[in-house]
Amino acid sequence: MNKLRVGVIGTGFGSEVQIPAFKANPRVELVGIASGTPGKARRIADRFSIPHAFDDYRELVQIDLDLVSITTPPFLHHPMTMAALGTGRHVLCEKPMALDVREAEEMLHEAERREVVHVIDHELRFNPNRRKIRTLVHDGAIGRPRHALITVVGPGRSDPARPWTWWSDAAKGGGILGALGSHQIDLLRFCLGEIEAACGTVETYIKERPDPQGGGLRKVTSEDFCAFLLRFQSGAVGTVLLSGVASIQQGPRIEIWGDQGTIVLDQQERLWTGRRGQDLSEVTEPETLEPSPGMEYAKLWGLSFIRLVEHLVGVILDGQPVEPAATFRDGLQVQRTMAAVRASAQRGWVSVSPSS
Repeated sequence: MNKLRVGVIGTGFGSEVQIPAFKANPRVELVGIASGTPGKARRIADRFSIPHAFDDYRELVQIDLDLVSITTPPFLHHPMTMAALGTGRHVLCEKPMALDVREAEEMLHEAERREVVHVIDHELRFNPNRRKIRTLVHDGAIGRPRHALITVVGPGRSDPARPWTWWSDAAKGGGILGALGSHQIDLLRFCLGEIEAACGTVETYIKERPDPQGGGLRKVTSEDFCAFLLRFQSGAVGTVLLSGVASIQQGPRIEIWGDQGTIVLDQQERLWTGRRGQDLSEVTEPETLEPSPGMEYAKLWGLSFIRLVEHLVGVILDGQPVEPAATFRDGLQVQRTMAAVRASAQRGWVSVSPSS
């Protein structure tokens, strides 16, 4: 049986989710891993019985493999992707695709020029309930979509004692807009079609965090809250509310209202729908997978990634269509949308005159 030979760059999300998922797939051969932390790749390789380990990703892309999966922070996505494409490899890249639109455009151009498979890790496209939402919308279950709301707020970054990392650095692609907002933008595009315009705001509530190297506090330049509006070519409007500094967890929750009905995915991952004049009824798609051995991550993301791996195997080995996976072209549209949100935020608020 032919196997998909995979190399992974990055040992955070890579070792918690991707490596276990790749290892569990019988049609995948995990041949190498690279990490920028000296010695870490070797430790992870030994843990998962991976033959090759490198401290330099440029060495990994030279070995005999088919797919390079890039799981590093956003500021590394462009150089690593270009290196992998330069050796003719297929690429799976973490979100957000790049630091800016220019980098994303270059990555897409090179991937299409090389005629390789190029995919962004928007694994929520493979979650059963979210795929059912798309089907319900496209089948007209709620009529013409008018409004959508996604809420994901929680206390994950509310502790000021949480150390400063690249996530706190806007120059490295840190912040909640890229980390979570990119997923929600892609998901709404997946369900509602192309985005025509965007506006929003970003805020940094915890402005300093302890420097893990010592020396006191270090300035946080990335946002821990954002809210934005998306206007779709269809005329629908989407609202996304994201916070990592809330006091309690609310969401992920998705609500889509049409002129004839409503779809709701609640915080317990139960899916509901109803037509005008009717009560909502549950139409949840049951989860049929279990985490792969060694997978240490939230099931929503981990199980969705397992399905993405299965899909990629079929695409590369069997010539199946890339859809519904998110390609670099989808990633570029997400990048453009995030840029529009940031540009809107920089222009500032419009003052409202006080009441007389």
